[in-house]
Amino acid sequence: MSERETRRVEISLTKELARRLKRKYPCFHVYANKCPSRGRKVRERWYKRFREVCPPLQPEIDIVILEPPNQHSSEPKLRAIEIKYFKKLNGSVNQSFYKGIEQALALLQWGFDNVALWQLFDESLSDSDLRNYGCKTWSYVHTLLRLPIEYTPIRVIGKELRTIHFRVIQADWLNNLGPIPLNDLDSPKFLIKYTHHNPLVNEQEFMELFTVRINGKDFLYPGADKLGKEVDTLRQFLLEWLPKQRSGF
Repeated sequence: MSERETRRVEISLTKELARRLKRKYPCFHVYANKCPSRGRKVRERWYKRFREVCPPLQPEIDIVILEPPNQHSSEPKLRAIEIKYFKKLNGSVNQSFYKGIEQALALLQWGFDNVALWQLFDESLSDSDLRNYGCKTWSYVHTLLRLPIEYTPIRVIGKELRTIHFRVIQADWLNNLGPIPLNDLDSPKFLIKYTHHNPLVNEQEFMELFTVRINGKDFLYPGADKLGKEVDTLRQFLLEWLPKQRSGF
């Protein structure tokens, strides 16, 4: 399966996932395949604040969820989801197990409250493949590296886009990380939960991450203060830019 064909399928599945998330959470603003870095506005905003050229930014964001203020939070919440699609042809899987991790980490710079990686696995992958890809990747992301991103492996069941089942998979810790099918995304029992927060927008985690103690005194790493301002600049841009955009699906 070529890289171009893989990307074509990913875009189609991304749009379908965005439609279903919007249906599931009608109060949220859901966007698919958005490119906030395309165009001059974000670069102009950056230059105005820092008097320097804007660095390279993530070119496209697969899914963005903008949650308006509610009874639990007086501030809007920004969530991003990176989508990757896996299929097995002629005995080989089309992508490496770590595909998407780098893009998800790059999205933290945009100031999202949470960033998730959803890896979608075609029915051509066996349970053994799911163990070696989705389940072991979960352990790699959260147990070994403890990365500040959400990770969810999902089995894609069916061929017709509008009738496909997106079934969440969980690793069975008592059975050598074998895959356990859980709820479909469309099930009322399925809820998106956020347990890994972006340390670049969480003040307490930011200070813990960038503080060093020297001779009994705490100091911020050089450049940490500017990094915080850079992330805030991009986040504020998104909060202003997104409401003017079409959903994309």
